[in-house]
Amino acid sequence: MTISRVKLPQDDAEVLAQNLIEYNMAQRKCPIPAGSELSVLNNGVFEQFTRHPNRKIIPSGSFTHIVDCGDDFFQMSVGRYCSIARGSHVVNGHHPLHSVTTNPYHYAEYYRDNLPENLRYTGGVETFERSYGRGKIGNDVWIGAYCVIRSGITIGDGAVIPTGSVITKDVAPYSIVGGNPAKLIRLRFDQEIVDRFMNLQWWNYSPESFRDINMFNVVGFLDEMECRKEAGYLIPFHPNRFCFHDGRLTQVGNV
Repeated sequence: MTISRVKLPQDDAEVLAQNLIEYNMAQRKCPIPAGSELSVLNNGVFEQFTRHPNRKIIPSGSFTHIVDCGDDFFQMSVGRYCSIARGSHVVNGHHPLHSVTTNPYHYAEYYRDNLPENLRYTGGVETFERSYGRGKIGNDVWIGAYCVIRSGITIGDGAVIPTGSVITKDVAPYSIVGGNPAKLIRLRFDQEIVDRFMNLQWWNYSPESFRDINMFNVVGFLDEMECRKEAGYLIPFHPNRFCFHDGRLTQVGNV
């Protein structure tokens, strides 16, 4: 994972603006100005119609908005229609619980290379996974403010994470989990409704397919979408997709 700082050229700024890839400023439009210095994930893909925190572009799917986050959020991929409030962080780095000390004195290159020779550890070293790896946030996920998320986990589609929660393991689709450590509070909907949502995966269809359906009526929405799917009326959604490659904005193909 390589995070780069890029200075946005005028032509790239125009492309972002044309594709409604902007800073998140509540209900105000806020195009990303030319000359902005941005933190980006090299080759990290983001879609059209996304709204990003100040001076960052986070890999994310269409209609997702992120109020604020640190560079540690580059350790997560984010799906479509997500809402991520300010102040949340992703933590990474594993320590050996089975060892004499969890401190890296006896395995870190820093101490091996910099301590006086008579203080350097010379005993055996076991290999272990020091990183939890990148994680995944699904589609239609709401993460409240000031949450802490362990990298490497998956937060399922439709999940809700209340403010201040600490997420240490995978979160099932359409579950509401909260606390420290986070525990299941309840499902957003009855299991039958959850199963219908997961089978439909409405976020993979163009808003043209459902913009006229009342989305506050969950059962009615599902009924109508399932009928339209059966009739072949649903239009797959293929927004423009981009990444920064070697510091320049690049359009990438659809999946």
